[in-house]
Amino acid sequence: MDDPEISPALQKLLDIMTSPDVMVERSIEAAKAIIEYEAPPEVFDLTYQFLMGVANDAKADVGLQLEALKLIRKVEARRVSPGTTKGADPMEGLGKRLEEARLRAEAKLKAMN
Repeated sequence: MDDPEISPALQKLLDIMTSPDVMVERSIEAAKAIIEYEAPPEVFDLTYQFLMGVANDAKADVGLQLEALKLIRKVEARRVSPGTTKGADPMEGLGKRLEEARLRAEAKLKAMN
């Protein structure tokens, strides 16, 4: 089975969301654009992790925490909606880019603290 590719637009949104050089407000906007449309499960997972990091950051602005939590609810609701959950598919070909994006997200969250 061929590994699905991430579109250039989705990759750019991931780059913006995980860049330590982008303001958190803009990263949240990128996260919103990611979760409001179809994307591979790994992309949703990475976006969820980023948003949880913002929501759980005691130093983050309450408005940013609320925005992150509203978006998290969209991701959580999507996971339990009938017909949208599927068995885990590791999509190994996507792994390297997603791991790089995850590392950038972790670095960004560490820089926020």
